[in-house]
Amino acid sequence: MTDKLNDMMTGIYGFSVRDNKVVPPKHHFPKAVAERADYFWEMAEDGLTLMGAMECIFADDKPEGYDFWATKEWLPKTEEFDDWVGHLLSLAQSEMVVYLLFGNSGDQNE
Repeated sequence: MTDKLNDMMTGIYGFSVRDNKVVPPKHHFPKAVAERADYFWEMAEDGLTLMGAMECIFADDKPEGYDFWATKEWLPKTEEFDDWVGHLLSLAQSEMVVYLLFGNSGDQNE
């Protein structure tokens, strides 16, 4: 539990500075978490807002009206995603916002 908590806290507050540039934190998501986030965040190109993406990412069931505006099929949550959230919903949501807005510095060459 403490490793998970430390990973989430680093994913939220782990910004650093390199060569006078802000570097976003690394995220240590399970594959299913990153895939779900990326799946819904792709619809931002079609007008989905940050809050709309967050609603979809954390929703247990398809939001009302989803079929009306969505450009992709609904993607049900996986057990792996629920395990990642666990009892730390607020921290999971906070880390997800940082991931959506700033990406994952782990994807970049260091």
